[in-house]
Amino acid sequence: GGSRVTASVTAPARNAAYAAAREMAARLAPIFDNASPDDIFFADGKVGVRGKEAAARPLKEAAKEAKFGEISKLAKRHDDYEGFAMSGETSISRHMLGGVQFAEVAVDVETGVVKVERVVAASDCGRPINPKLVESQVIGGIIQGVSFAIYEDRILDAASGHQLNANVDQYKMVGSRETPEIEVLLIEQIGAQSSTDARGIAEASNVATSAAIANAFYNATGKRIRTLPMNPANVLAALRA
Repeated sequence: GGSRVTASVTAPARNAAYAAAREMAARLAPIFDNASPDDIFFADGKVGVRGKEAAARPLKEAAKEAKFGEISKLAKRHDDYEGFAMSGETSISRHMLGGVQFAEVAVDVETGVVKVERVVAASDCGRPINPKLVESQVIGGIIQGVSFAIYEDRILDAASGHQLNANVDQYKMVGSRETPEIEVLLIEQIGAQSSTDARGIAEASNVATSAAIANAFYNATGKRIRTLPMNPANVLAALRA
């Protein structure tokens, strides 16, 4: 599944690399005075024996002397690769992964305009394999959540089910001027579910954003708004209720 590519790919990739390194160590040990394969280390393009780091040699040179050119290893992910316990037809994550969203909003009670000024997201994805990419995914999820909460309004024809505003003129989406200040905090949780402990991230930041904005609206006005988007018409109706 798209949400679990990192979780499903990184662990077997790491396991296969580890197995290849261990076999390589066994093949290289004899040229280091029959050292134990467990004492062979690889670092900075070199290979050597722990405790005798000064005698480390370029890996390419050592592999040529050991007379091998390729090592291939295969590893597979576990069926339970992201910690999901199957119970009947339901799947429950043992990780309870997700995050916490905080939204700061300004509400103009005369015009009904809501502006999201700041969002802080504390997000848990296990071990972030690529922190910058993870942060970008969280930011993208937040922007989409702001757009869903404040602007996007799909109008359907009741008879045909066709969308009547499937265009850039009438279907409003968040733009650069409406994008709030965004702060991302990555919470690294190690649950020992795999050799990398990487998990999904993108949807978690998206799902919580509109709820955080709606709660901030309530905190600012004392009124609950239960109709999206929070456009002026819906906001003024909620304020009058």
